[in-house]
Amino acid sequence: MKLLARQRGLSLIELMIAILLSALLLWGVLQIFDSNRNTMQMQTAFARVQESGRFAMDLMTKEIRMADYWGCVPDESAIQNHLDTNDSDYANAQDLYDQIGVDGVLGEDNVSGLTIGTVNVLDGTDTLTLRGADDACGGAGRMVPSIQAAALHVSASCEVDSGDIVLLTNCQSGELMTITSVQGEGGCINSGAVNNSNADKKTITHNTGNCNLNGAVDNATQALQRQYGADARILKPYERTYFIAEGTGGPSLYISATGTGVQELVPGIDDMQILYGRDNDGDEVVDGWTSAAGLTAAQMEEAIAIKIQLVAASDSVVRADDLTVTDLDGADTTYSDGKLRKVYLSTAKVRNRGRM
Repeated sequence: MKLLARQRGLSLIELMIAILLSALLLWGVLQIFDSNRNTMQMQTAFARVQESGRFAMDLMTKEIRMADYWGCVPDESAIQNHLDTNDSDYANAQDLYDQIGVDGVLGEDNVSGLTIGTVNVLDGTDTLTLRGADDACGGAGRMVPSIQAAALHVSASCEVDSGDIVLLTNCQSGELMTITSVQGEGGCINSGAVNNSNADKKTITHNTGNCNLNGAVDNATQALQRQYGADARILKPYERTYFIAEGTGGPSLYISATGTGVQELVPGIDDMQILYGRDNDGDEVVDGWTSAAGLTAAQMEEAIAIKIQLVAASDSVVRADDLTVTDLDGADTTYSDGKLRKVYLSTAKVRNRGRM
């Protein structure tokens, strides 16, 4: 009992040992917590890198496959241009007309000081420009038999708007013109809208006269070369340029498209490098891969396949190891900022050129 009465507390040595053991235990818990946090951050970063890289690559390979599509019209000489060349907005439309059937694939290699719209392209990256025409009806709707007049009947699902410049074409001829009105959606001044009562189709017009829509080009003529029926398609010519620029959270894949301007498309894309598979001897087989450097427009016409390399990066630092990437030109780039990165490489055939 006397020994218990003398027990007043812990000695300094005992207290220090207790503190040391508690510190070791706490350090172990913190190590486990930090490890789990790093693993979660790494998994999140990896998921983001996969999402960005795969989406960007899938999108671009799909666009490449459909580049240089202009319907089955024989050549530009078979296309009648109905647009008013005296219209102040005709310049851009002239570019569309001149591009039909030519310059479907263009690009620049390792750019420096290039600006697209108001956006500065990241130095050392490549750009890719694709031209062609989209099916305005998306394959779900087409022309129905129509007369050679200003009023045309199309499937109700066909997505055309007043002011759109379209290419109406079959395998014999084509018509480049501005849509002046769409049934149920109105249109330009003096559009002369014509309606029908059939729920499965809608009427569009391409009348002449002044159009009040901003940027719309007037039609100078409206008489078509022939009667267009169910075999015809309504195509929307386009030009889309893909490039890398600084986005809201770092380098991103951007697009500059006809009618929509410049937009940030996919964040987290640090670099884009491109090679063109050219058919030099006309046997419709790739003979070699080259960059866009020094290629003329005629040589670009020989490109029947495109190889793309993208470097996708996480949006935050995850203490990843340094990564050295060798691009398609053979140049090495070392990334040491702690972000997780993954290299995506894919080859796409330009289906509207050469042999399938």
